[in-house]
Amino acid sequence: VPGRKAGELERVAALLGLDQRAVQQLADPSPQPVVESYGETFRVDVQALREHHGRLRGDELNIVVGPNYLLTVHPENVGFVEDFADQQRGNGKLGRLTSQTFLAALLNWHLNSYLHEVEALEGKLDPLDEAILQRPTNREFLGDLVCYRRRAGELRHLLASHRDVYATLSRPDFKALADEESARNFDALEDRFERALTAIEGLREAILGSFDVYMTSLGQRTNETMRLLTVVTVVMGLWALVAGIFGMNFDATFQHSSWHGFELVVALLLLATLLILWLTRKRQWW
Repeated sequence: VPGRKAGELERVAALLGLDQRAVQQLADPSPQPVVESYGETFRVDVQALREHHGRLRGDELNIVVGPNYLLTVHPENVGFVEDFADQQRGNGKLGRLTSQTFLAALLNWHLNSYLHEVEALEGKLDPLDEAILQRPTNREFLGDLVCYRRRAGELRHLLASHRDVYATLSRPDFKALADEESARNFDALEDRFERALTAIEGLREAILGSFDVYMTSLGQRTNETMRLLTVVTVVMGLWALVAGIFGMNFDATFQHSSWHGFELVVALLLLATLLILWLTRKRQWW
């Protein structure tokens, strides 16, 4: 039931004989992922990823599972549900699945949508690391890293809120209501959920690693600048020292050496400057 149309929801509920409590809760869904049981039927609420103004948000997807049927109630254009429907369209063997096995397949696509987002972010980090090493002074990189860090945090928050859902599906008392194949599928789903959560944690560590690369490159660039300033300071200090000595207010013999003395001092200063520059260049200070 896309769009949560009230009239359509009531007609479908009457056709399937849904529990009245389920109908009320579908009309006003909980914002938190949850599993609710109504005897032979149960409801699973999950959060589907949606991007809104550059931020990740969750759209409520309600799934009601009963004997030989599965009902989804959600807003328009839920990405992974449409992808799932497009792939399964025309698959005549799909009807052989039990409703619980069909649920496991749908939830597997739900986890895939989170993993695809992780892969997309990971694909942006390697080029960013290379760009940071090539242009460490570009401050736009810091904004990119902040954006990726925030996106990874939103992704983890949304996925972690499903922990109780996948744990409930794999509980022994809940699996007792399912067939053997569905019970195995629910166990596999919980394992995949934990792997997806681990992947997001790894993504967060990778982003922090990129931040360390940025700070290290920036620090290296700062060190190079300080070395160059040190060389300039030494050279200018040498010239200032000699100029200060010859500018002292006393009468000495070397102060009467006329123009040739001045040329000699300047030549010696230039030679000392070239020597300093050669030594610092040899040591790769600049």
